[in-house]
Formats: sequence, structure tokens, C-alpha cells
Amino acid sequence: MQIYWHGYSTIRIEAKIADKEATLLTDPFQNEASLRLPRTVESDILLLSHQDTSRFNLEGIQGTPFTISNPGEYEVKNVFVQGIQDPACEPEEKKRSVIYRIVAEDISMAFLGQHRRKLTDSEVEELGDIQILFLPVGGGEVMDSKLASEIISIIEPRIVVPMHYDLPGIKAKLGSVNDFCKSLGVCQRQDANKLKITKKDLPSEDMVITVLERA
Repeated sequence: MQIYWHGYSTIRIEAKIADKEATLLTDPFQNEASLRLPRTVESDILLLSHQDTSRFNLEGIQGTPFTISNPGEYEVKNVFVQGIQDPACEPEEKKRSVIYRIVAEDISMAFLGQHRRKLTDSEVEELGDIQILFLPVGGGEVMDSKLASEIISIIEPRIVVPMHYDLPGIKAKLGSVNDFCKSLGVCQRQDANKLKITKKDLPSEDMVITVLERA
């Protein structure tokens, strides 16, 4: 499996399960002057953190992905996705927050793209055992580094991939990934241009913070 970060909460996961290859993309951001989605981004599965599609750059995605923005269980090209809705949201709300459990190549992952509050006990139970956690850390419209560190201590993943933090020239005023690492106290950090991982490569002891360069 190979994992890339494009900026904000946009993650690309490329997986191969049995004889099927699948690309999963999350929350494609709207282009800015200094931050744009690559023109060649394609996806088989598209995860959105809520149903207000005007907030996402759907036109920038190549192909015809299977789009998920609601709670429920889905299986696409041998990738399992479970959408978990914010229990405080009403069904008729236009922007109902959803977090996701993803299983591919026998690795369990959680995507908390637009999350900004503590997880409920039921959400933690539904997420289950998580090995790779994608979560925002920069504050603003999403959780800040302090809340992110609290959620990490509850989920106890093997790898954390921080998202939605400050980059040069972006419009949003966000905290830095360095501030996030400081909030953890102990931060075993690994910087990389992509995360190439198999189940046997997962850390067995200390949790690793993998800070990805923007792809």
C-alpha cells in the first residue's frame, strides 16, 4: 500500500487486494493560488467528510469514482469502508459530519477529515482497532493539536498521519505540524514523501508520526 498527502485533508491511498487495484481519495480541497490539486488525480473511491459537495473540488478528480458521504458499510474493489455519522446530527442537516473506518490489504485505518470534537464512546467502539490514523491537527474549522493528541491517546494507532496544518501561502490560518508534535510530548517523527506500508511493516512498539510531504 502507498499513501500520499496532497494538502489539507486530501489523502490518496493506493492498494492492491488479491487481483484488484484500488485508489481511494479523501476530501479533495478547492484550489487556491498557492495550493492546487494535481491535475492527474484519479480515484476509484471518493470519501467526503460531509454532504455539502460545494466545499469540495469534485471537478478536479479524474474518472468516475464511487462516492461515499453517508454512514453505512461499503465494499468497493475489495476495500471495506464504514461511514460513522456524528450522533448529534439530525438526518435532514445538509452538512452531517462522517468519520470513516477503512480496511485495505488487511490494514485498518481511520479518517477523521473534518472532525473538531471529542469522539463519543460509540464512535470509538465502531472504529475498533485502528492501525493507521489520519486526523487534522491545525485547528480552525477542524480539531487543534491538543484535541488531536487526546484522540490519539484513546485510539492508540501504530501510525499517525497528521493533516490539515499550516503550509506556506495557504488561505487558512492553521497551527503547524511542529506544534502538533510538541503537544504529544514524545513524538517519534518520520518525514517522507509517501508512506509505503504492509501489515508486517507496522510498528510493533512505539507509535510513529509520519509527516508526509505534499504530493
